[in-house]
Amino acid sequence: MFEEQAGRNPAAPALTCGRTSLTYGELNAAANRFAHLLASEGVGAGALVGVCLDRSPELLVSILGILKSGAAYVPLDPTYPAARLHGSVAQLPMLKLVVASPRTRGLVEQDGVDVLDTEEIAARSAGRPSADPDTAIDPLSPCYVVFTSGSTGTPKAAAVTHEGWFNLLSWLAEEFALDYRSSNLVISSFGFDITQRSLLIPLFTGATLHLLPSRRFDAMLAHRLLGELSIRTVHCAPSTLYLLLERDTAALGSLETVFVGGEPLVVGRVAQWATSVADHCRIVNLYGVAECSDVSTAHVLRDYPRYAAQGVPAGTAIHNTEIHLLSPDLAPLAPGETGEICIAGRGLGAGYLNADRLNQERYPVVDGVLLYRTGDLGRIEAGELLFVGRADSQVKVRGMRIDLGDVESAVRALDGVTDAAVVTGPKDGLVAYIVPRAGAEPDERALWARLSAVLPAQMVPQRFVPVPAFPLSPNGKVDRAALTRAADTRKSP
Repeated sequence: MFEEQAGRNPAAPALTCGRTSLTYGELNAAANRFAHLLASEGVGAGALVGVCLDRSPELLVSILGILKSGAAYVPLDPTYPAARLHGSVAQLPMLKLVVASPRTRGLVEQDGVDVLDTEEIAARSAGRPSADPDTAIDPLSPCYVVFTSGSTGTPKAAAVTHEGWFNLLSWLAEEFALDYRSSNLVISSFGFDITQRSLLIPLFTGATLHLLPSRRFDAMLAHRLLGELSIRTVHCAPSTLYLLLERDTAALGSLETVFVGGEPLVVGRVAQWATSVADHCRIVNLYGVAECSDVSTAHVLRDYPRYAAQGVPAGTAIHNTEIHLLSPDLAPLAPGETGEICIAGRGLGAGYLNADRLNQERYPVVDGVLLYRTGDLGRIEAGELLFVGRADSQVKVRGMRIDLGDVESAVRALDGVTDAAVVTGPKDGLVAYIVPRAGAEPDERALWARLSAVLPAQMVPQRFVPVPAFPLSPNGKVDRAALTRAADTRKSP
């Protein structure tokens, strides 16, 4: 699809990053030269090539060149510590080559892995053919491999297939009428699965891709570029959107579609803006997992009073995708019952690499259908999937098992509270971090008393800590590990 766009409109703007820009013809030619260089090094179908680069034109040249060679790319996020990146690379013994820059190569240099520097690529690619390589690609082979584990735990390498990825991008383009006018600003971290579609959907539709020219998310810079570049689409986590809305929303006036996902959307934090721009901008709540090509269901926000009462639906399945709700023993449930969300269809990935036992657990065959068990809980209401929480989000407090999501919902419902995140604190209790409404000064005793009237004692947080905003992970989600560390440093009353 990208090559078709380049052949049809080679002079059209494909990419900008700060003061640097490339046309479709220039980007395609550079990616082709890199693909031919990789082929000369024996890189082709079945190979994995790591990419550890900041947002830059070289990032897209590398991704496209790797795909054109028939190999799969592996995002290695330069915002992560070197120790985490080394651990991730060590999980993939078949990964022998990593593309880096002079600024990032120190993060990924290790025994058994060759690092190809972008400066070396530029020199060695010069003079190579700029024509599209003739590469045969198996639709079920990996397109990219992303590490998924949240902010803690051992990273797991999940492979997304070409078929699943093409299915998602085709659905996005068709369902939301994305075309050459649908310019996009990439603001999320490279290692995030959201970022992969944010990088490629503009080039899939002939639009201009704009890169935030900073390694880490800069809310002020992103806000300014959204206005200056008249950006029409953005893909981000809800927590990132909240930061953008804290500033003058007039700068967001060109936005037509905002795709959010990766964590539950707190509708109270976007409702005022969303209803004021409903005539020209839509918010799309996307649900999915990295193991299933990132997106499996979608819901366009419209009925804000309804969301305040029951939350924002995850929506209905995208093209060629099925949602199954099953019991712990993988039995079907009656309508309206809550069960584990399982996904089937073309979006299913190729599984975790080098993790046969985990694949057997997470990819069962039920009644002849191959499924992926997400570990998420949901139910169907009014024909749409409603995300309920994580099956593993329960914790024990004084011997009683509770769901942190239930506590957070109750805290958010309190007057004067905009958002809440609850973590386990010292002495087997809970700590609620709250973002107060503008001008509100929450009283800790009053909050405790009001929750005690509606929740069991073990579900009432021991502490309520006002914060101006939640810390974010590199992926733009609420960093609960950081909140937990903060809770551990506080003395319980």
